[in-house]
Amino acid sequence: MTNKDNTQYFGSNVSKDTLGEQILYIVGNGFDLHHGIRSSYYAFGAYLKAVDGATYDELERYFSVDEQFWGEFEAQLANLDTDSLLDDASTFLAGYGDEDWSDSGHHDYEFELTRVVKAISSTLRQRFAEWVRQIAIPTPTEVATKLLPIRKDARYLTFNYTDTLQRVYGIAESNVFHIHGAAGRINDRLVLGHGWKRGLVDSLNFGADPESMDTRVMNGNEIVDNYFTETFKPTASVIEENQPFFQSLQGLKKIYIMGHSLSNVDLPYLEELCRHIDAKDVQWQVSFHENSSDAEASMHSIGVNSEKVLFVPLTKPNMWVCT
Repeated sequence: MTNKDNTQYFGSNVSKDTLGEQILYIVGNGFDLHHGIRSSYYAFGAYLKAVDGATYDELERYFSVDEQFWGEFEAQLANLDTDSLLDDASTFLAGYGDEDWSDSGHHDYEFELTRVVKAISSTLRQRFAEWVRQIAIPTPTEVATKLLPIRKDARYLTFNYTDTLQRVYGIAESNVFHIHGAAGRINDRLVLGHGWKRGLVDSLNFGADPESMDTRVMNGNEIVDNYFTETFKPTASVIEENQPFFQSLQGLKKIYIMGHSLSNVDLPYLEELCRHIDAKDVQWQVSFHENSSDAEASMHSIGVNSEKVLFVPLTKPNMWVCT
């Protein structure tokens, strides 16, 4: 997996005697946005439209690309308009008895579906990685907002691809665990995707009779099915491959969540984290954007006692007691 570089630090050989070792910060994209970094999915959309209009056009054609789309970009990847995609591609599905039929066009339908699926899966991920790696990170003196009172000797679980913690706050690289990959490590695969785990009944070929169905249509359905597989965030495998990190969390006393949306697709990471800590001994401090209701619901869903959680706006650094 992409984050093996940090397993030495987070392994069982690490002493938990210092106060910093008892503190974990969990950082999400709201942390970067708080520091004026253009890391929103809206910014990615603008970048994609500017550098690859063709791929952006495919997004607009087969997704409802609006404010909500970019606000929930990863989750929205599961909302591909398969009906429109298959209908558009059907113009390449000439009947075997048509006057203009030719053997050379036998696979045109599948080629067209492959072209579109490639654009909105692998090409989209490629553009996303390019965009992430060109995001400008400010120096501490360039940050317009007041810096947050975080501890340099603590440990950090970041869902961000950027190195904001290292550049702005001087956190040691060995203290930062990039669960979804780091933009600064060129060989890292940046994990991105939706959380809809499709079952057998969700396949477009479910219940089809291979004997009576056009082979081209069945193959096309499989191509579209593969889109959902390709764009699925492999949370379970990421957790499994990074067990040394999760197993190192015993002994935590305080957990600060800063700028993380606590979206459903990422909650399994927090559920795994809770499996390795003594919940009755841990105090939580969790940020929220406009109101705390969503954050409260998410924490409740993973079994964290509300009496152990303090909800604080990230925009009020004076309210954060990070000691």
